[in-house]
Amino acid sequence: MSGWISVLVWALVVLAAVGVLLWAYINIRANRLISHVGSFRAWSRPDTHSGWTSGIGMYGVETLSWYRLVGLTSRAVYTLPRRGLELSAPIDHSPDGLIVEIRLKYADRRYEMAVTQESYNGLVSWIESGPPHVR
Repeated sequence: MSGWISVLVWALVVLAAVGVLLWAYINIRANRLISHVGSFRAWSRPDTHSGWTSGIGMYGVETLSWYRLVGLTSRAVYTLPRRGLELSAPIDHSPDGLIVEIRLKYADRRYEMAVTQESYNGLVSWIESGPPHVR
């Protein structure tokens, strides 16, 4: 009987250690993403019928990327180029107007985001400040 108890205790210790390591990895990953210049908190969903997923938006020189807040991979869920990206007018998402809902469109791909009003203003500035199009 004591053999089973010792196996159970070791299994619980290993499970707890794996849980702590997973928790630490997810937190370090999230902190690294949010510390990049051009990062902002954003919730995203692929369409109006899906639920919101918390994440981090990040605009670089020529692309806007969105990462899940809780995830194991370091790859973006989606990346959209600046050139040709269309951004809708903001729709109030919260009663106080601090969170707005926006729709992003590039070619035939569409996404929805909920961001703070300040992040929306930054995103508009980023899109408008892109280099001129060469035809």
